[in-house]
Amino acid sequence: MAISCDRIFVEGATEKIILSKLGFNEDNIEVKFGKEEVIKEFKKYLSSSMSILKKGNVCFVIDGDEQGYKGVYDRLKKDISVLDYSPPYIKMCKDNLCYVLVVIGNKNDDFKGCIETILLEKLKIDEKINDVIHRVLEYEQQKVGHLSMCDRDKIRFYLSIFLLSGEPTLLYLSKRFTEELFRIVGEDVIRNIIADFIEIK
Repeated sequence: MAISCDRIFVEGATEKIILSKLGFNEDNIEVKFGKEEVIKEFKKYLSSSMSILKKGNVCFVIDGDEQGYKGVYDRLKKDISVLDYSPPYIKMCKDNLCYVLVVIGNKNDDFKGCIETILLEKLKIDEKINDVIHRVLEYEQQKVGHLSMCDRDKIRFYLSIFLLSGEPTLLYLSKRFTEELFRIVGEDVIRNIIADFIEIK
């Protein structure tokens, strides 16, 4: 069953736009710009006596990437001993307030991957688009040396949406990108994927 979130920290601006488009209050979503920054924020709140809510759930949403749920949990367990193990959630509660790290990925593979991994499965991509994406991935691989699972899936996903839409503004306007994403994939499909992890009110 998905968890209800009263405040949410996410990795990037696209996640914030997707969640707000699904009905979450934009003022309660904060972008931390990267998985490690979200994890740092989670650890900060766990070790601090300050709180941003009196009761409810503060959610910290990250990609499982190659680590998956167990890898993230084992890494955090080294620093914080009192964490609930409840895939895809890692949480600690203080009275009526819970801090919940939500690991998003493929539930059939220890939550490895990311939201883009799941959304990619919903896209109908032809051979021409696949060829372009393959060449871009090869180029990026040569340039940076190593691409994580999520790096590859994010590149595949964003390029697919761009090429399927044919709208040049998608390259620099995340709000426009999200509109096309909802048009191409479908709001119900996106809502169902997110609802596996976070309760949509």
